[in-house]
Amino acid sequence: MNATKDIIIIGGGIIGMAIAVDLKLRGASVTVCDRNFPQTASVAAAGMLAPHAEEISPGPLLDLCLKSRWLYPEWVRKLQDLTGLDLGYNPCGILAPVYDLPSVDVRNHNQGQWLDKTAVRLYQTGLGDDVVGGWWYSEDGQVDNRQVLQALRQAAKQLGVNIREGVTVQTLQQKNGKVTSILTNQGELEGNTYILASGSWASQILPVPVRPIKGQMLAVKMPYTPNEPYPLQRVLYGPSTYLVPRQHGRLIIGATSEDVGWTPHNTPQGIETLIKRATRLYPDLANWEIEEFWWGYRPGTPDELPILGYYGCDNLILATGHYRNGILLAPITASLIADLVINQKIDPILNNFQGDRFYTQPTSSMTPFNVYPVPTAINSNNGNSSLSSPDDLIIAGRKFRSRLMTGTGKYPNIAVMQESVAASECEIVTVAVRRVQTNAPGHEGLAEALDWNKIWMLPNTAGCKTAEEAIRVARLGREMARLLGQEDNNFVKLEVIPDSKYLLPDPIGTLEAAEILVKEGFAVLPYINADPILAKRLEEVGCATVMPLGSPIGSGQGIRTRANIEIIIEEANIPVVVDAGIRTPSEASQAMEMGADAVLINSAIALAKNPVLMGKAMGMATVAGRLAYLGGRIPVKDYAIASSPLTGTVV
Repeated sequence: MNATKDIIIIGGGIIGMAIAVDLKLRGASVTVCDRNFPQTASVAAAGMLAPHAEEISPGPLLDLCLKSRWLYPEWVRKLQDLTGLDLGYNPCGILAPVYDLPSVDVRNHNQGQWLDKTAVRLYQTGLGDDVVGGWWYSEDGQVDNRQVLQALRQAAKQLGVNIREGVTVQTLQQKNGKVTSILTNQGELEGNTYILASGSWASQILPVPVRPIKGQMLAVKMPYTPNEPYPLQRVLYGPSTYLVPRQHGRLIIGATSEDVGWTPHNTPQGIETLIKRATRLYPDLANWEIEEFWWGYRPGTPDELPILGYYGCDNLILATGHYRNGILLAPITASLIADLVINQKIDPILNNFQGDRFYTQPTSSMTPFNVYPVPTAINSNNGNSSLSSPDDLIIAGRKFRSRLMTGTGKYPNIAVMQESVAASECEIVTVAVRRVQTNAPGHEGLAEALDWNKIWMLPNTAGCKTAEEAIRVARLGREMARLLGQEDNNFVKLEVIPDSKYLLPDPIGTLEAAEILVKEGFAVLPYINADPILAKRLEEVGCATVMPLGSPIGSGQGIRTRANIEIIIEEANIPVVVDAGIRTPSEASQAMEMGADAVLINSAIALAKNPVLMGKAMGMATVAGRLAYLGGRIPVKDYAIASSPLTGTVV
């Protein structure tokens, strides 16, 4: 068996197959070596998409999970279009009952909506007596993991992926820092790039710290009454157990988490534990018919983070160690690894999941001299350096260093726009979808004018007067971003503006459109009046940011709505971007000093006498304002305080 000029994926579970399909869709030649073990992590799962319900701590893993959850609707749609199979995708939300009341601090910082003992039973009747309340996570959901794996395998076969069944990889042959071939029970296999995605079995091929964590599960059959729904319609994620209702009355109960090595099989103790936990949460299921028991191995790592990226050799990539989040992380893993292989593009988020993190220890145990974090220098697009705060702007799970967003309209010409964007060091540029689609004056060739490998496109719905128009244009914007290479871009700047004189946004139409677009998987950034109540409503429906205006678009009046913006900032749990009206760098800095997370500036740059210099000034002002906010201003007093000491003066 000999194949050359091939990408070889070791592992035929959900992660391996997701990568294979993504690579094949990008034109690669792909071979999958599938060991055909029935106890993979793809089986030991319930298919929950639950980064919030699982209470993953803020950090790289949560960022990765949220990013993948945003990709899920389109990823599922793609697989369903390829195969015609139903993947059981259901963004139904997850209800997380609790047995102990959380503290007020926890309630204030949890991503979910708190429900007291009465309210939680309005969401789900029949809960156990021990339930004292719960959280409602509206953005979490589920898929049927078995149907996902079936769809991936069928899609891979339809696309022409070479799936080698029953192949056990024994070792990787290496020479001069490269893998030259793999030895298997069916002979030697050669390729150009090798991807290890074999889950818990990865450590049997390479010395990586991945170990099997056994999970036992069972399924029961919910009783059915004609013309009535099943007793459970949404996922219940209780303490140490979860209940996941499927179509046709099947209820998944999981799961144990047992660090017992390769010890196999379901056990009486494991099943008893599952049933006790499940009946405490939902007592009625004690009398329901048991349909099935099963078990499998989840790939765990010492820090419970996956291992993603190059490992040891120039042509060896790891995609393993996903532990409890393999189903959720399949879309983003496939996208990141495919970018790595096809475009040699290393997304910065991968730096958090490198395999060598387990073997690299600090060289010194000395206490750092600096008590406070010091801003670091970063390279700009034009080769200069500027100070940047060490904290990132995070929108819908995507990180940005710059907190300045710019636009592309009103510039004298394309060349000036390109230079101004580069000088500003911004990383997000908003583009009017309608004007690009219609080649409106000043927008000819605009889509190709910027390097979208470096700049994140923010399609906007400018020119839309109704919610219906904005929804349609948002969908076009997403397709435009994909055509330009940003396949995972689900961002949209939502503008619904029926008023042609003052260009003030319609609050009702904006909210209506936002609700629909969020359900369709968009990361919605709505442009609004500085209305704190509307901002909170938009946050509640799932918008990624709110973008209150400082004053009418292009008016140059500055920040006239400061008081309301300060309330929005104080109450918001999502980023607040001050949009429209800023005219000078000092006002950009003022917005950041107020605590805004970012600013969007177009007219003040494009219509300046020297747009390039103004772009640079706005970028520097944004950085300065953010640093000033983090530094904390001194209190205002009614009297003077000498800055020099009053003791030790010369007499």
